[in-house]
Amino acid sequence: MTYRKVVLGLLVCVAAAGLGACSNPGSETGEGHFRTLAQEGVDKSQYLPGDLPIPAGAGITFTEGETAHGKKSSMLIYETRESMDELGSTYQKYVNDKALKLGTQIVDRNNMLISGKVPNAYSYSIIGTSSTSHPGSTEIIVTWIEN
Repeated sequence: MTYRKVVLGLLVCVAAAGLGACSNPGSETGEGHFRTLAQEGVDKSQYLPGDLPIPAGAGITFTEGETAHGKKSSMLIYETRESMDELGSTYQKYVNDKALKLGTQIVDRNNMLISGKVPNAYSYSIIGTSSTSHPGSTEIIVTWIEN
């Protein structure tokens, strides 16, 4: 459990540190619509909410779900050409519609950090930044950890 808190904390710190350092001056609009993990048929999306929105055709680069010490956790990493504005709006709406407890919501044209904790249920974070390896793309990291 402590290990998971440390990992989540490190991910949040890395994303926060990169908020001012990343830039993508030529922001492009991508696919323009979102689907859910279930609709996209994402393999190994174990323990992530099936209604979590992701851009249609997103390039999934990593997904994993596991149980340790009786607690479930999951991580999803994907790349998309969708704009950070659209991603931020979509995830803020998702979090608000689900009445998830908010901890942090930072969204600008190049970066996104949305995190929170639902007491006695789970913690979540959705982190996005401009991809340095694929100009014009955005990398999103979603973590969902049972408390």
